[in-house]
Amino acid sequence: MKNKSIGDDYKLKNPHVNLFYRAMRITTFLLFFCSFCALANDVNSQTAKVTIKRSNVTLLDVLNEIEHQTNYLFIYSNDVNVKRPVSINVNAKAVNSVLAKLFAGKDVSYQVEGTHIVLTKMEKSSNEASVQQQGKRRENITGAVLDEAGEPIIGASVKVQNATIGTITDLEGKFKLEVPSKSIIEISFIGYRTKTVVVGKEKHLSIYMEEDTKALDEVIVVGYGTTSKRKTTAAIASVNAEDIAKVPTANITQSLAGRAPGLIVNTSGGGINNYSSISIRGGATPLFVIDDVICEERDFQNLNPEDVEQMSVLKDAASTAVYGARAANGIIMVVTKQGKAGKMSINYSFNYNLSQPTIMPDKLNSYDAAYYLNQGLANDGMKERFNAEEMELFANGADPHGYPNVDWQKLAMNTFAPEQRHTLTVTGGSEKVKAYTSFSYYDQQSIYKNNTNNLQRYNYRTNLIADFKEVGVKVTSGIEGYLTKSRSPLSTTGGSYGSVWSHIQNKLPWENAYNQYGQLNNIPDNPLAEISPDAGYSKGEIATIKANIGLEWAVPWVAGLRLKALGNYRLTADRQKDWKKSPLLYDWDGNPNTPSKPSLEKSYWNMSAYTVQAFANYDRTFNAVHTVSATAGIEANKFMYDNAYLGRKEYLLDVDQINPGPVATATNSSAEGTRARAGVVAHLKYDYASKYVVEGSMRYDGSDNFPKGNRWGVFYAGSAAWVISEEPFWKNLKDRHILDLFKIRASYGEIGLDDISAYSYLQSYSLEERGYLVGGKFYPGFKEGSLVSKDISWYTTRSTNIGLDFASLDSRLSGSVEYFRMSTKGYLTTPSNVVYTDPLGTSLPQVKSDGESIRQGGEFLVQWKEKRGDFEYAVSANFTYFDSYWMNNPYEKETDLKNPYKRTTHAKGYWGVGYESLGYYQNQEDVMNSPKRQNSVNLGAGDIKYYDFNGDGIIDSNDQHRIGKNSSPRGQYGISVDLNYKGWFMNMLWQGATAKDFYFGDKLQGQGADYGYLSVIYDFQKDVWTPDNRNANFPRLRSTTKYNGSNNFETSDFWLVNTGYIRLKSLNIGYDLKHKVLKRVPWITKCDVSLSGYNLLTFSGSNKFDIDPEIGNANLYTYPVSRVYSISFNIGF
Repeated sequence: MKNKSIGDDYKLKNPHVNLFYRAMRITTFLLFFCSFCALANDVNSQTAKVTIKRSNVTLLDVLNEIEHQTNYLFIYSNDVNVKRPVSINVNAKAVNSVLAKLFAGKDVSYQVEGTHIVLTKMEKSSNEASVQQQGKRRENITGAVLDEAGEPIIGASVKVQNATIGTITDLEGKFKLEVPSKSIIEISFIGYRTKTVVVGKEKHLSIYMEEDTKALDEVIVVGYGTTSKRKTTAAIASVNAEDIAKVPTANITQSLAGRAPGLIVNTSGGGINNYSSISIRGGATPLFVIDDVICEERDFQNLNPEDVEQMSVLKDAASTAVYGARAANGIIMVVTKQGKAGKMSINYSFNYNLSQPTIMPDKLNSYDAAYYLNQGLANDGMKERFNAEEMELFANGADPHGYPNVDWQKLAMNTFAPEQRHTLTVTGGSEKVKAYTSFSYYDQQSIYKNNTNNLQRYNYRTNLIADFKEVGVKVTSGIEGYLTKSRSPLSTTGGSYGSVWSHIQNKLPWENAYNQYGQLNNIPDNPLAEISPDAGYSKGEIATIKANIGLEWAVPWVAGLRLKALGNYRLTADRQKDWKKSPLLYDWDGNPNTPSKPSLEKSYWNMSAYTVQAFANYDRTFNAVHTVSATAGIEANKFMYDNAYLGRKEYLLDVDQINPGPVATATNSSAEGTRARAGVVAHLKYDYASKYVVEGSMRYDGSDNFPKGNRWGVFYAGSAAWVISEEPFWKNLKDRHILDLFKIRASYGEIGLDDISAYSYLQSYSLEERGYLVGGKFYPGFKEGSLVSKDISWYTTRSTNIGLDFASLDSRLSGSVEYFRMSTKGYLTTPSNVVYTDPLGTSLPQVKSDGESIRQGGEFLVQWKEKRGDFEYAVSANFTYFDSYWMNNPYEKETDLKNPYKRTTHAKGYWGVGYESLGYYQNQEDVMNSPKRQNSVNLGAGDIKYYDFNGDGIIDSNDQHRIGKNSSPRGQYGISVDLNYKGWFMNMLWQGATAKDFYFGDKLQGQGADYGYLSVIYDFQKDVWTPDNRNANFPRLRSTTKYNGSNNFETSDFWLVNTGYIRLKSLNIGYDLKHKVLKRVPWITKCDVSLSGYNLLTFSGSNKFDIDPEIGNANLYTYPVSRVYSISFNIGF
């Protein structure tokens, strides 16, 4: 029998102790292994030999070669000339001897510190320096140069500006220098922004450097971590946070157009706090992640641009899969600013803006409007509305009561609308504790004559970072919130932009706005009454507050392992109050009307949500070339809402409260519910020598939108990159800077979609507040919902991406090219696309179809950055082009599917279905000999002629086919220019979109006469067909559309206008007063002034119609797109 020790017996009976012993053995082995590797590296550093045979190359090339063959890293200041030509031929020589040969007789010394070699430019003699600084008393100063995290910067250049006195920092980031009194110290280091400090009373300086993202291998934020641009395998773009903060817009969404490839921004009209819609590569609304927490779209929309530190656009499955279902349409990822170590810094910025419409068509005056009204009647052989005498009265204005000339646009609108923004930030702290706080206020007015349409937004953000380096623990906490208040007018005839702007447009110029006493005239749909301060109002408030706390621990006994936990709580309280009331109107003699009785509606939305995360990150480099990164963790969130509505009508008292309203008219409703999601995340990345990079990610995603058994899905992505420029065979191209970087990458992944209504898997009933009338009283009732589908489960989006990154000419020229394809399957549809109602009394349940939608396209980015002395400039251009179409449309009718000219399946690049026009009928003979619509009558020269597509001699629905180019732009692009010269700076962005079809609405086509309006409302509509104007933009005027059977107003390509455009989206020009004017004022850390503009110039095919290409509404029934002029001032202490 084998003998057993007591220890063995104890271990067998205690599995936890057994596990402990195993962990101890593994840990001991790892410690010995790591110690051996460290010792081996140290020995290698001391005995390293190199073989270099290079002729007429730069010193930098030789230093890079030494770094490549050894574990040494060179550190040097900007004063060391690494561009000078050298030649060297050594075989298996020690590094020390090679350095001695390189710097023999030169003004550079070197010092070996472990694996670092510090190069220093030797100072000129003290006699020479003293000559340059004659008459100045000298002082001894000491200090330390640190990065934003408080870590020392080794080898930073510290010198007296415009002098030869200087030094570099040691291995602890410290320096000591004798300088003339009141001199300016300039600190610089590769990858950091140069900083200047005025020597004052303080003789020991702690100088914190800020990273220069333009110079570094840019660090970009990705899902649950960061990576460098050089090592990424995914499709990720960055947006310059400084640029978007300079754009004078109402919100951050309006400043993003043209900023990055793949970022598609569409604007529809303007107005108070109008948001642009954002998509990534033409998809639906992306996911928004702010400081590692998934947020609502409105959180991003109301973000203060000056709080943004970094913004990334994650576009393919490789970068989005870790966020699961909600990330199928891409991710906008934002990192906000955090506190920086150093003395407290206070910064204040102020913007004052004036906005006006970019372009707006002028309405006809009374005389011209009457002239074209008479012309339409005369063309149909009818009596003219106004005789010659009346036309003369319109012309001379002799009778302003009977024949007025009212400019409704001028009466309703100011020339400019003011806006202003104030932002105050406070930051500072020590290496252990850092804090950041910001306050922001924004006020926006409209161009309405009365101040009845406006908005105020308040933002607050604060965060605290406590870094306990001695135990490897970092604690982050923060609280942020925003409150947006808006007001718009509301009368019983309207108050929305659609209502007000339609009434401004359609009011006849001979309708008086005011009576003889200056009171509002009692005419239908008077827009001045709708925007009057005596009218009602619609007031809205959206309020959100968020709090978060995070904990990060660098596990001391496992190098590279970090454990993270994060919790976030979000509370929202929104409310809306609509007091619908019309002001008193008066007839010409001053008699008041009897206005409609007011009504009141109040709505409340209370929402709360929380998110919890727990992750383990491992990042370690082995033997200097093998880097392994791994992330694993869980995330869960829950959303709860409780909404209420109440209202009353026909108020007898002018009191905007609920209680005074008649109880008999009371209505109310409420809704509440919860939604939850959870996911398990895993990500693994391997990098060999920054040459071969492979990544894989997986998310086990759960959503309560699905029934039990279908709630969980596994989705994954994989990607790889090959940095070909790191291969030996590429060395010649790299050394000659023909191609400094050349990388190819590819990714593929599958992401689930849970974009269906909550509880769709349950049999439902809808509540009808007044379902039954019993005994003269209403009682609520229930109505049965749709039959439940048994196929409710995840949709799946499959994403493929192939990309190429390059840099050339010493990385001054760089860029990327991408191809992408996304396929979505799993759509639910009614069987055979037929809605059955008998004998079930409701539709059949939906079933999973073979439907598939495709989005595919390409994009590129190219940029040039260069600095020549004091002049620094950068030019970049990006372009995104894509198609979005149905490979198999499950919702399409069978008859349309079989028609190759109408079907949407496999179709792309069209506006819709309609007739193809052939211009105008030229004469009556042309009318008689051409195919015609069956309903068209009284046709003549100048009416629209249609193409007989199927050649059967009749124009009918069988001749309709796909027309136009695009209902939305298939391509968007941006061209930016940045200039800096001796304190002056300029940033300019041109942004544009490819062809997009704008279809004229019925009023712009000239159908106003059918509604009691005018057929010709605007100046651009005067270009109508006449015998002397046969190439007109508009057909022959008619008395009504019915006169010729509505021939001219059938859906056709005649009414399509290409609104593709390019516009000067933003321009910012300013001067940094700290460069020279305030250079020697130490208590002012920054101060600049600038002038900015937004939407300053526009070139588009729609210009000839005085229509902005981004107006959105087919009849111009909306607030116009704005042009903005701005002045801004920034100062820091």
